[in-house]
Amino acid sequence: MKIVNSLALLCLTVPIMAIEHDITIENTNYTISKIPYTQQERTLYNYNRLRLTDNMTERNWFAHIIADIDNYYGETYINSFEYGFFRSIQADTPFDIETHSKNYGNGEVFGRLHRFSIGYADEKHNILFGLQKITMGVGRIWTPTDLFNPRNPLALEPDQIYGNFSLSYTYALGTLSQMMGVVAKRHDGSYKYAGRIKGNTKIGDVALDLFSSNDAQMIAYEIEGNLFDTGIEWRSEGGYYKDKLLDRSFYQTILGVDYGFVNGLTVMAEWLHSTKTYTTDEILNFQKSSLGYNRHLSSDYIGASAYYDFNLLYSGTLSMIHSPEDQSSFISPLLTYSLSDDASVSIGAMLYRGTEESEFGSVENSYYLRFRVTY
Repeated sequence: MKIVNSLALLCLTVPIMAIEHDITIENTNYTISKIPYTQQERTLYNYNRLRLTDNMTERNWFAHIIADIDNYYGETYINSFEYGFFRSIQADTPFDIETHSKNYGNGEVFGRLHRFSIGYADEKHNILFGLQKITMGVGRIWTPTDLFNPRNPLALEPDQIYGNFSLSYTYALGTLSQMMGVVAKRHDGSYKYAGRIKGNTKIGDVALDLFSSNDAQMIAYEIEGNLFDTGIEWRSEGGYYKDKLLDRSFYQTILGVDYGFVNGLTVMAEWLHSTKTYTTDEILNFQKSSLGYNRHLSSDYIGASAYYDFNLLYSGTLSMIHSPEDQSSFISPLLTYSLSDDASVSIGAMLYRGTEESEFGSVENSYYLRFRVTY
């Protein structure tokens, strides 16, 4: 009933305004083949997401809705441990954002409310309420300061992140400085809070972040700027974390650089360091906590990616994460062909290298074909 009441309030509020709608429909389809190292047969399945997006505006008011229909087809995959674990991770919201799954034998289909928020913005103020993404951090691969919507760089779609049912307010202190406050209600009825103050200095944009919840605390920093006159953009974020669930404290930081060449090649590298490590059981059993994506098996990881436009139709991306501790790696190549301005087809892979005892070496490889069209 909580989700019904909240959404009803938003639905009643939005129509009061003479709204301008910007509606898009996007369909993304993956055909995925997972090939294990053992003699077991490969797992072939299909994943399709139909997404409706509506951006509404009226003067300084705006609203944002994203709703999905997800379908997984492949009996072997939907009965696997991986799919069961994936489906067990729910949004940290006080209401369910997904419908019950409909199993039709070889597949499952369900609906999801991805985003639903209403807000107001002017030159000084920006206030947003509802199911939203809280943006924190400057990392491209890892975002250790983002305890609301952390990216999972090993996921098929790292940017497909659950929203938070929250109230956020940003006040512009000046042209290049601002302060932000966030309060979000969680699945267990508790709240998590965050604050940030950000300004511009000679070395670049600098921010101080604070976070508090019933399972974690954080005091952190963000820095982003240009390296002298070289054209290299550098960034760093991280800080001190208190893991209340496992009674540990640690420091975690990233350091990254970007550079774009004149021929269209863009390269990026990032290093992640943590002063504490966790076991596999600790990571899996406490995945739903605020620090779910800040717990790692190794102290250090190195990540890199390269993007290149071959011509107007073809583009390619190559991403990699390497663990120096056990010499295992995750490699993800992707080649995309633009069928039109609104449609593309891609082929990609998620490859894991290392010994069977290593972090990445025991994971099965995946190969996929992706088709995406927008209406």
